[in-house]
Order: sequence, then C-alpha cells, then structure tokens
Amino acid sequence: MEPPPTAHNPNINVPVGSKRVVVQIIHIPGFPDGSFPFTATVDKPWLQVSPASGILPPEGIDLTVTADPTTLLNGTQTGTVIVTLTSSFGSIRSNGVTTVNVPVSVTLVTPVSPATKTLPPANTLIIPSAGHTDGINSRWQSDVRIANVSTQSAHFQLTLTPDDQAKGIKQTVITADAGATIALDDIVRNWYGIGSLGEMANGILEIRPLVASSRTYNLTSNGTLGQFIPAVPFGKFIGKADPDKLAAVLGLQQLAQNPDYRTNFGVVEGSGNPVSLLVSVFNSAGIKLLDLPLDLKSNEQRQLNGFLSQNKISLNDGRIEVKATGGDGKITAYASVIDNRTGDPLLVPAVQLGQAATTDYVLPGVADVNNAFASWRTDIDAFNSGSTPLQATLTFYRQDGGTPKTATVTLNPGELKRLDNVVQSTFGTTNAGGMIHVTTAVPSALVITGRTYDQTPDRTLGQFIQAVTPADAADPSGRGLGALPHQRRFR
Repeated sequence: MEPPPTAHNPNINVPVGSKRVVVQIIHIPGFPDGSFPFTATVDKPWLQVSPASGILPPEGIDLTVTADPTTLLNGTQTGTVIVTLTSSFGSIRSNGVTTVNVPVSVTLVTPVSPATKTLPPANTLIIPSAGHTDGINSRWQSDVRIANVSTQSAHFQLTLTPDDQAKGIKQTVITADAGATIALDDIVRNWYGIGSLGEMANGILEIRPLVASSRTYNLTSNGTLGQFIPAVPFGKFIGKADPDKLAAVLGLQQLAQNPDYRTNFGVVEGSGNPVSLLVSVFNSAGIKLLDLPLDLKSNEQRQLNGFLSQNKISLNDGRIEVKATGGDGKITAYASVIDNRTGDPLLVPAVQLGQAATTDYVLPGVADVNNAFASWRTDIDAFNSGSTPLQATLTFYRQDGGTPKTATVTLNPGELKRLDNVVQSTFGTTNAGGMIHVTTAVPSALVITGRTYDQTPDRTLGQFIQAVTPADAADPSGRGLGALPHQRRFR
C-alpha cells in the first residue's frame, strides 16, 4: 500500500530579521488497519519536530514543527519532516518500512508598499503572468526564482501589477548575496497578500534588474502540474513600427483547440502607456482564420481563456501573430496549451519573427522512449517566416552516441509543418532520446519548436521546448538555469 497522502506544503510568513521561533502543526494520516510505531526527523538544522517517536493510530497524529528563522535569508526556505513507519504486517509491507515526507516552508518577507509604475529600463525582467487562484480541487500558484549572478550583494525591486489595477500596484525590495538564488514561493499570496482570503489574483511581476524565472502550477493531492515561465527582458517587448520600418511581429506556435487540447492566450503592456494591437490566427497551411484588434491600458495584462474556442476556431495545429498598431505602449504575449484530460499546461512564449537569420537550429530533449514507467514522444513544428521556400536538413543525434540519422523537409513560405513522433516517423528510430540539429543552405528565419510528453492511453504530460541558435549559446561568462528546486519532491 502507498504511504498516506499528505497535505499541501505548510508555509508560514515571517518578517526578515525576525528571531522569533515559529510553530507549525502538520497532520500525518494513519492507516485504517492498525497502529504502527514511527520515528520523525528533519533534514534542516533550523527545524525541530516533536514528538520524535511514538505510535501512529488509524486516525493519524499531529506533529509540532518549530522553525528558527534567525540564520535564514529572505525568500522561501523549505525543509522536510521525514516520518518512518515500521511493521511486518498490515498495510506496510515494503521491507517492513514506509516513509512519509512532508515539506515545511518558512518565507521571510520584506515590507510591501503601494507604488506607481514608471518606464522600466531595458534590462528590467517582466514575468507576464503570476497569480494565485483557488478552485474546485485545485490551487494555482506562482513560484519565482531570482538569481544574482554578479560578484557582489545587490538590491532588487519587485513590483506586482494586478490584472485589476484597482487593487493597487504593490512593490518591495529584496537583497540577494553574490551568486545566490532566492526562492519566492506562492509569491502573489505570501509576499503581496493577495489570495490569503480566498480571492483570485493574476498580474504582471516586474523585476529590476537580474536573472529571474517562475513556475505557475496546479497544486493537487497527487502532485503538481505546471509550466515554467521565463522572465522577458523589457528590451524584447515590441511597439508600433516607425514610419519607414516594417512592423515587429511576435509569433506563437504549436497551438491547438480540439477535444484533447485548449489554448489560453495572453498579452501584456509593460511600458506604462496604452497600446493598440492586432492578434491574427493562422492554420498550419498559413491561411488566416482571424484578425482581432485589442486595446490595452497602461501596464495591463489581459488573458483570454479558451481564446480559439471563444472565436469559434478549431485547430489541430496552428499559430498566432501579434503586432502593435497604435499608441506608445510596448507589448509581449504568451499562450498556454492545456491537456483537457489532465489539466497539464505548457507555456508557449512569444518570439519575434524574422529578427535574426541563421543556418543552424538545435532542438534538445527529443525522444521516443518506452519503459515500465512512461512512453515518451516528441512532436515538432517548423515554421518558415520567410518569403521563399526552404529546404531544411534534420539530423538526429542520439544521447547514447549512436550513428546520427538525417532527413530532409521542404518548408513553404508561411507554412507550419508538423512532424508527429518525429524520432520514429522521420528517422525510423525507437527507444532513443537526443537532439535534432536543423540546418539550411542559406540564412533563414525559421521557428523550430517541440513538445516532448509522456503518452498514455488516456492523457499526456509534457513540456514545450524552443530550438536554440548560435546566438543563444553561452558566452565565456556562462548562463544560468533558473527555477531548479533542490527538494525531496522534485528531481
């Protein structure tokens, strides 16, 4: 029998600098067929648990966890209470031992004050969607990770602009040591106090200046289903075109609206100025299905749930283009494609079309892997944003170092070509993972994306992967990976 389910991760907020010990009560559910001896330990020096041993009855037991925040820095610190049950009979049969891990968090917060928005500098990072929403059998929250990659301690300003600006813009300042990464779990609720009374909130998080990323996810009793959301540098937001220049266009692809998937779409204004924009939807053949004008107020985030279905569009594979048409505002966009059966979302970030030409693209993390635990597949989309046909050579490099395999595809102007289960269907390979290198004979402006997912008879769980180019390669100073938790509940 599996260990009993545990509650959501307990968390308590403490002001930065507090030396007062805080107490949390956690409940360990029992087993219906008996009482069992247990021991309880913790994995962090600032945590203690009592009682440290005893008998777990069928109705369960409450444990008292104390946390000493004296030595903790600002942000969320997470430890684990480890409850070990022993018996040679009943429900506990795995070598006579069952272990229950309960994460416990303490969030050290800095004061939050009302604020007004000002024009962000180009190095400001903007997370276009951060929220806290309690629903039926679900709880969505955003966990943010901020990395100070400099060689000295620095202060960073965090500003939350809710989608309903009548709720007020809120701002705080945090300090990060050199080389440190700060965890801000459930940031909208824990840091800005929105959602603590059961209300829903979503908005824009502005960070000046640093490396940042976030993960927004549905927290369930069986785990989390979420999506990684990178912060967008304000310098990559687009505005209306100058009179003598072509308009900048943002593209989002690998979108769907059918019985299996639905697509939410969002746009964000980041400069503090109103803006008019045009949202266009295309099918995979490049046929335009919709032109939708929108007007955004200054600093407005607008998320259109079920965007395609609300506009009576059915798509197995399609894309969206967004461009500013008026006003002085600057915009970015995003989409979230959701598996209707599991609720598993994947974020599709916007990319600027035709911005840089190259002959090389690399899509990592592709697979056709079957084992006792999962059945991994990769579907890729290749979009030709240029005006002439292109021939692209695809080479699959196996992770285990096997012989590379090559295929050639032709991409017409405006075509979005889908290659389902690409490792098997295009390269005739099974039970292998690796990467795909896409090359063109002349510089091109392709957009290559993939979705790698665990496929079962009744659902998929996956992630969206954007191909990288030589311009994305790490320089000698290195690049960081954000939102990498080191906890027992993740790997």
